[in-house]
Amino acid sequence: MKKQLIAMTGAAALVLTAFAGGAFVNNAEAQSAQKAPVILIVDRAMLISQSKAGKTIPSQAESLKVNVEKELESEAGKLKKEIESFQKNASLMSDEVRQKTEQDLAVRSQYGMPQRVQIMEQAFSAAVQQAQTKILVESQPILKDIVDKRGATILLDRSAVMYAAPETDITQEVMSALDKKFPKVDVEKVSLAEIEKQIKEAQSKAQNAKKN
Repeated sequence: MKKQLIAMTGAAALVLTAFAGGAFVNNAEAQSAQKAPVILIVDRAMLISQSKAGKTIPSQAESLKVNVEKELESEAGKLKKEIESFQKNASLMSDEVRQKTEQDLAVRSQYGMPQRVQIMEQAFSAAVQQAQTKILVESQPILKDIVDKRGATILLDRSAVMYAAPETDITQEVMSALDKKFPKVDVEKVSLAEIEKQIKEAQSKAQNAKKN
């Protein structure tokens, strides 16, 4: 009888231990589930290309590109006329003036114009990128608000994700708010006068560096 009582007590202890162990595992799983990260996805490239503000960039960029090309063509035309005038009147110039003018025109043809074209292209690209960046900057408070409301702990860009459940993608929600807040973005104008200023500043710095 005593042996049976001991056996029953031992079995009960095993059951309680098993139950307690199961409860511990369930609690651990529950805590783990509570701490699981809430991940949201946003497609920033789509915000730039498909938002109302983003859709105003291409037409502005095209207009800016046309104006830039016209200014460069005008500058090239002026240089061409100066070269033609020099060729006609070179014989009437003194040797010193002729050599100086010839060198100046050669430098402008070989380095001046190509440099202006390169800088204008860089300035054009920078103006477009700056406008695109403005859209992303304006979207930041909207993203933060949505993240806070949903209690998200991680926000990823679509380009960094291979697959995500549709409900984690907040791009359309962000875009809707962005369109109301920021329907248009200005692409900064690029002018040849500003480029000339930049070139002169660069040349001045180079000369000062040589002197020092």
